[in-house]
Amino acid sequence: MERAYWKVLTTFAAGAAGGGLFAMLGLPLPWILGAAFAVMVLNTVRPGLAAWPRLMGDAGVAVVAYVLGSAMTFETVRTIAQGLPAMLLAAALWTAVCTAIGLLFAKATGLSVQDGVLGSMPGGLTQMVLLADQMRGADAGIVAIMQTSRLIVVLYMVPFLAALFAGGPAALGGAAGAAAGGGIGIGADDGTAGIAADGVAAAASAADGVWTGLPPWAGYAALPLVPLAAWLARRIHLPAGEFLGPVLAVGALAAAGFPWPSMPAVLLAAAQLAIGIYIGQRVQPRILLTNRRFGPLSLLSACLLVALTALAAWGLSAAAGGSVATWFLALAPGGLGEMAVTALVLDADESRVTAYQLCRLLFVLLAAPPLLKLAFDRGNRKTARAVSERR
Repeated sequence: MERAYWKVLTTFAAGAAGGGLFAMLGLPLPWILGAAFAVMVLNTVRPGLAAWPRLMGDAGVAVVAYVLGSAMTFETVRTIAQGLPAMLLAAALWTAVCTAIGLLFAKATGLSVQDGVLGSMPGGLTQMVLLADQMRGADAGIVAIMQTSRLIVVLYMVPFLAALFAGGPAALGGAAGAAAGGGIGIGADDGTAGIAADGVAAAASAADGVWTGLPPWAGYAALPLVPLAAWLARRIHLPAGEFLGPVLAVGALAAAGFPWPSMPAVLLAAAQLAIGIYIGQRVQPRILLTNRRFGPLSLLSACLLVALTALAAWGLSAAAGGSVATWFLALAPGGLGEMAVTALVLDADESRVTAYQLCRLLFVLLAAPPLLKLAFDRGNRKTARAVSERR
């Protein structure tokens, strides 16, 4: 037990040092990216040393979910509802693009179609590896390699590119400076902040609602609803439940005018650190380093997906309005929580980012697996029939 505590303390120290270093260098999202980088290095140099309780990572995600949910208004909910068909279409198209990239990867490397597609699908490392275990013709180890490379590329390329889209080099330094000072958030070049350094959150909504007349203490009394919502969402196996539960519960009340309290900046910074350490502890770079055949090609396919995302973001920004950074984060093949907190930092439209990411996540996790299983089973039957006919 004592050794386990030392592992957690060592991991925390490494993450805090990495976050501090990234903040000093003026890099975006220092407490997430720096912490994740340091823990990944620790995982590579000393496998098995890094340890971080899932509860800590979930707590950090719940804090970010609270901030996003408390910023919801009735107008935001109406905008999301009106855009639902476009979100579903984007989710289906993006799944098709990832499938095409996976097929090309399989053809270039000689892997099975199952490995190529599951390794390229942006549905989460754990979920795709579990799905590979359940499918004939799929190798969970190869899928883990491809998903790990995608995680690493998305984790570091997307925030940097999004920061550049949001305001060029100034946004890079500004985002890091705000986070280093204990706050989070940098807006456009005029310095508009999503979450300011003094901890003023976007919780207070100007829209009228059924609960706008409640006293401020009601918001503090309702705070236990946040972990309860996360727990319930996990219990019913809702995808990314630790994030979606609080976002939906807090957001529904906020849209009705409920007086949620503002989030202290220091707590938001601590949440970023907890998330960064948890991400770094999950990613295993050693898998890529020890497999010279698939590692470079996996990284290349992940970079191709990010490049296609950037092109789509530019096109949608020109055609439908909205910032390039917002569309880029909305379409990026990353985790829902990671993209949402990046949108929060860069003062992008976090509601749109969360809605599009959520829609794609649900589509990939709920609709894609049965469709893929059906397609793979049909392909396996055709292959077996062709082999029997040759005999």
